[in-house]
Amino acid sequence: MSTAVASRVKVRRSRSSIVIAAVVRTIIFTITCTGLGMALGLFSGIVVQVIRSLVHRHAPIDMSVAYRYVGFPLAAICGIGAFILFAVLETRTARRLLATR
Repeated sequence: MSTAVASRVKVRRSRSSIVIAAVVRTIIFTITCTGLGMALGLFSGIVVQVIRSLVHRHAPIDMSVAYRYVGFPLAAICGIGAFILFAVLETRTARRLLATR
């Protein structure tokens, strides 16, 4: 008796689909990590500004400092790091998939 599991056909992916999928995954993960770095940077920058204003007993100063000195640099570092990490991982995976073809 044949079942769907027993008669499953192994799908062979084309060379271009493996490469395109690796590039798309790298871009998506890089954008996601950059956004998370920006969010974490802004949150921590705002918390530091509020704590600083409480310690010095004055109103919080311009919150754009959190963008300039914490948010953007952390987002850039996270984006570059994520791009390098995911490019290496996806390249290894793509090479392994292409070698087994």
